[in-house]
Amino acid sequence: MKNLRRLFSFGIVAGLFLTGCSGNKNNNDANLIQAIAVKGVLVVPTSKQLSRTFTGSIEGEKQAVIRAKIAEAVEKINFRVGDIVKTNDVIISLDRTGPTSNFTQAYSVYQNAEKNFSKIKYLFVEGAVSESQFDAAQTEFEVARANYEAALQMVELRSPIDGRVTSIDVYVGQYVAPGQQVATVASTEQVRMKLGVSGNDVAYFKEGQKVTISAEADSVITGDGSILTVARSADPVTRTFQVDVAISNYARRFKPGMFARATIVIDDFANVIVAPRQAILTRDGRNYTFVVSDGAARMREVSLGVDFNGATQVLSGLQSGDTLIVVGQNYLQDGSRVNLARFVDESGKERAL
Repeated sequence: MKNLRRLFSFGIVAGLFLTGCSGNKNNNDANLIQAIAVKGVLVVPTSKQLSRTFTGSIEGEKQAVIRAKIAEAVEKINFRVGDIVKTNDVIISLDRTGPTSNFTQAYSVYQNAEKNFSKIKYLFVEGAVSESQFDAAQTEFEVARANYEAALQMVELRSPIDGRVTSIDVYVGQYVAPGQQVATVASTEQVRMKLGVSGNDVAYFKEGQKVTISAEADSVITGDGSILTVARSADPVTRTFQVDVAISNYARRFKPGMFARATIVIDDFANVIVAPRQAILTRDGRNYTFVVSDGAARMREVSLGVDFNGATQVLSGLQSGDTLIVVGQNYLQDGSRVNLARFVDESGKERAL
């Protein structure tokens, strides 16, 4: 009987010990499950610029559209798109022997007139011909030369400006019509950009205001510009206001026809608290963030200010020195246990903890 009591007592103690061990294991597992890994950012005041971005196309400051004046076939194309040309360079050559060019006849008359004038001039100096004969020969020569030069302009289509060829619109052998566009040349040392902005945004623009320009080619190209003019009335068709931007382009990185973005600074803010957009949650019509405090996530209701294109000004609810949770916040409740796995300090340097 005594041995039976001892055996019964040992069984109760063993059962309690096992129950206690099992309870501790369950509690530890629960704690591990509840600790959510998060990434935090140290909240520090910063300076921000409020900006707006608008889109448009790059154009040459001076742009010349070259058109055919007669109906003839394209004989030669002397430049390619992207080539730099000088004033009077021949861009397109048309057939000189074609039925409408009149070049061959004009050239022949000019040569004969030149020879005749040279002969009369010599004789006039020698006193062998009268002054009236000399004047008649000179007039005939000058008229023939003018006709020849006019005929030459019809078949040699030249650039009227220094610039870059931005388009070639014909091919060799093509028969062009009078007035048809054959090429475009644009000055590229300084280029322009035309923006169409809404009535709500036009108030942001002032003549002389600085603008940052960016475009994508093989890589992102950036440059500086300034506002030239701001339309005082809206276009009746598009209902937008035209804003002209001048862009310095001495390196000729911007090319006419490029799609580009113009960014202007609207206002400057100093010593403001900001939070990434993804860190701000909306629940029941209110905005919240989570901060780390003693190993737990604490919900903070925040009031918001200006949006800075990826970050939002926080007017109240966050303070300098808080650790704002920016990754993992969607899985949290107020008081949730958290494991701060990564942390970004005041210098922006991220490290694992």
